[in-house]
Amino acid sequence: MVAIPTMGSINTNLVARLLKWKHAIPAYQLHFYFSMNVAPVDRARNHIVDVFLKTKTLDGQPLTHLLMIDSDTIPEDDAIERLLSHQQPVVSGLTPIINFDKKTKQWETFDNCFVDVQEDEDGLKTMIPERHTGLHKIKRCGGSCLLVDRIVFEKISKPYFLFDNNEDGTEHKRSEDIYFCDKVREAFDIYADTDVTCAHEKKILI
Repeated sequence: MVAIPTMGSINTNLVARLLKWKHAIPAYQLHFYFSMNVAPVDRARNHIVDVFLKTKTLDGQPLTHLLMIDSDTIPEDDAIERLLSHQQPVVSGLTPIINFDKKTKQWETFDNCFVDVQEDEDGLKTMIPERHTGLHKIKRCGGSCLLVDRIVFEKISKPYFLFDNNEDGTEHKRSEDIYFCDKVREAFDIYADTDVTCAHEKKILI
């Protein structure tokens, strides 16, 4: 299943990619799902997983893999084949994140896969895998282009995704996808295919 958590809109370039997959991949092998107006995103992702686990193939078999793609992320043509080829329980593609550096007052970008859970002196997550260097074992990743085997959801407990705040509820500690990775690592390894690179279309108001 290819599923997109959306608040009601999807990038047009992503729509074009999904249409191309629909025509290129047989219908019995590929299912699409859109979580329309389910918010916030942790609730949307959990809703998607529930739908995925309940959905059957045309011949009544359970679906084997869930590929979640954010509504503003555009994977490459061969992303599905590349991610599946590794036969790993969790494999991510790389998606650039835009970040405003408060020290330099400059915008910067870095990919959303990390092989360490610590932060460097500047506050950014360390040891980001370089692109086009093959498959890397990682600790955390974003959920923008994330392939998960069914066995993962059957193994770990609910909620799968959760925004993690401090005790006062005033500060954000972990995003829902980082929470998912930290939970998954208790039972499975997580990988990033650095040859699966995505576009990430954002509008920044300055």
